[in-house]
Amino acid sequence: MPSRPAAIVNGILTSGLARACYYAASRPDCQVLASVRYGPVALCALCDQQRSTLGKGTLPAALPDPRALPGIAAAGDACQQAAAALRHAVAAARQAGHPRSAVAAILGGTRQAARQRFAHSPDTTPAPARKGAGR
Repeated sequence: MPSRPAAIVNGILTSGLARACYYAASRPDCQVLASVRYGPVALCALCDQQRSTLGKGTLPAALPDPRALPGIAAAGDACQQAAAALRHAVAAARQAGHPRSAVAAILGGTRQAARQRFAHSPDTTPAPARKGAGR
């Protein structure tokens, strides 16, 4: 099973958002995502620095910097993890007997917004009523 960074790079390449370096499969230190193109040959920054004098007369065509794309994927993963942690924390607070108004106050919203946001989460079942509550 490929590592998460390798899966991200593979996804970027297969989606067509970036080009693979010409040496991706043959150089162990290759950065895989190309940042410059010489005619039909695309190279990562490291392979561009290591290229031979052959073809030095060809003008480079800069490609969009591919290093920003894995950052987007990592931030998306972090958002999903944070959302899951928030759902878990809200569920724990509700199970502990805290009202939705407490959740709303902490998150900076209304009780109705908290109810709508977390109503469909499987972990946010309301806390059981306490004996003698309301007396």
